[in-house]
Amino acid sequence: MKDLFFFDADCQVGSVPTAGVLPGVPELLADMDKFGVEKALVAHGNAPMLGAVQSNKELSEMLKADTGSRLHGVWSILPTQCPELPPAEKFFELLEENRISALTLHPFDHLFVPRRRVIGKLMDMAAEKNIPVMLKAFSNRWEDLYDFVEEFPDNRMILCEKFGKWGHDRQIRPLLENFPGFYFGLTGYWVPEGIRDLVEFCGAERLLFASGFPGYSQGSLMLQLKHSGLSDGDLRLIAGENMVRLLSEVKK
Repeated sequence: MKDLFFFDADCQVGSVPTAGVLPGVPELLADMDKFGVEKALVAHGNAPMLGAVQSNKELSEMLKADTGSRLHGVWSILPTQCPELPPAEKFFELLEENRISALTLHPFDHLFVPRRRVIGKLMDMAAEKNIPVMLKAFSNRWEDLYDFVEEFPDNRMILCEKFGKWGHDRQIRPLLENFPGFYFGLTGYWVPEGIRDLVEFCGAERLLFASGFPGYSQGSLMLQLKHSGLSDGDLRLIAGENMVRLLSEVKK
C-alpha cells in the first residue's frame, strides 16, 4: 500500500472532557507518518460540547502546528439569525485564511433545527463554492439525515460511518443512488467484501478513505482496502484522489 497517496477524510484533535484528552496535531501528524498518510481533513473533537465559536477558534490555533500544510480544517456552522459567527460573506473569506476546507454542523447539540429556513444561507453559499459539508451529527438519526440531504440536494456532503461494527447499506445506498453530491467515508465500515460491493453499486468515485482517528487506527482501513480485491485505479481513487479532486473544485 506504500505506493498509494492517502488523504484521510475523517480525523479529530482536541480535548473532550467525557473521553479524556484526544491527540493534538503533533500526535496526528506522527500517526500519519507511521502509516503513510499524506494529508487529512481534521475537525475539533469537542465541537458538539464546546460550541462552534470556541471550537473553530481552537482548531485554527491547533492547525498552526502543522507547518507542512498537510492538514485541512473543518469548521462548524450556526444559524445566521444569531450573530455568533461573522456575517456569511466574511465567514467564507475567513475559511481560506484559516486553512479551512470543509464545514460541519451539530444542530442537535447546538440547539437548532437543520432546515433551510434556519441554515439555508450558509448551506447555499457552501453549495455555490463546492465546499464539502461533513455530516457528523446524524449518527443513527436516519430520518433527520434523509430530510437534511433532501433539503439541500445541491450541496456536496460527506457521511462517515461510525454506527457500529456492521454496515448500514440499506440506509446509505439510497442516498448514494439519488444524490450525486453525496459521498461516503469508510470509517469503521468493516464489512467483508463490502467495499468492493459498494464500488460495484455506485463506483469508486463516491467513496473516501476515512479512518476516524483517533477512535480507529488509520492502518485499520488500509487493511480493509488491501484485501478488498479492488483494481489499482479504484484503490487510488478511494485512498486519496477523490478527496483531492473534491477540494480542488472548491471555488475561492
